[in-house]
Amino acid sequence: MDKTNVDIYQKKRVPDTWKWIETKKTNSFSVNKRVVRDGNNIALILSLTADINPQRVTDVVDADIIYIISAERIGVDAISSIDDLSDFWHVYQTVCDEIKNKECAVETSVFPAIPVSAAFEIGRRYMPGIYPKLHIYDDYNGFCKTLTIGGDC
Repeated sequence: MDKTNVDIYQKKRVPDTWKWIETKKTNSFSVNKRVVRDGNNIALILSLTADINPQRVTDVVDADIIYIISAERIGVDAISSIDDLSDFWHVYQTVCDEIKNKECAVETSVFPAIPVSAAFEIGRRYMPGIYPKLHIYDDYNGFCKTLTIGGDC
């Protein structure tokens, strides 16, 4: 949970460091909602380091609604400052709130192409009973379910 203060960093390839190189916001994140049909089977695409085609998601899950969080500047350096990470988190949190409160979904299939700092924040700040159960899919010659966060033990 996010009740413990921690310092989060993002691995930078050039130069090779875990320090934040940028001190200000360098990117922005937007949300696109695609309604396929009525229902509450939700898929969430996180396109920060690579663009994920929604067709690849619907080939794997029978989503009624697809939320897509995209970076304006997609790539390995999509999150280059602590402000970028904070901005991503607030957008992500707003989408999770909408999925739970407006769509009344208790589970969400997540298709991430994200930097490690964003993945860490999603897991670190997950709140059982507040956010929907997350089924995380990984892309290895096609998407497969690899991890579930939340739900009954």
